Amino acid sequence: MSAQPTFETWVPADGTVITIRPICAADLALEQEFVNGLSAPTAYQRLMSGRRPSLEELKRFTDIDYERELALIAIAPIQGRERQIGVARYVKLSSPGDAEFAIVLSDDWQGRGLGTRLLASLLVAAKNHGVRRLVATTLSENDRMLALGRKLGFKVATDPASAMIANLTLDL
Repeated sequence: MSAQPTFETWVPADGTVITIRPICAADLALEQEFVNGLSAPTAYQRLMSGRRPSLEELKRFTDIDYERELALIAIAPIQGRERQIGVARYVKLSSPGDAEFAIVLSDDWQGRGLGTRLLASLLVAAKNHGVRRLVATTLSENDRMLALGRKLGFKVATDPASAMIANLTLDL
């Protein structure tokens, strides 16, 4: 069994102390509140549809099999209590060494460096868990995701099947 990632702390320019750690089943309420708090455009860009995840999906997002997937959540103290402000995850694919990743941040935390930090932490964890290549699919109009991917070295290409979709790939 590979080593579990540890907690890390990050302090952005505004001085907020952010904890980045693996998600667990006990985080279901945090995840549910986080997902329900996303704006319609942010939720659409993450899921590439207007639907909201069901309770069963949210349970699957939090009660994960660490041998094949990992989700790192960012937690911040907001209005006197801990709240989830972002999540980055990967799931290993059937082809050995490949994993698909996704990231979403609460609207308040977009453009503040959290995405870079959270995805960079996920890249390290993925490499430490035997992932050799990360891939993702996003909407071609998701400029922030495409910029984040490019910043961290991902190759970005239009999907051959649809100009509305962009594929991101990074060899670790």
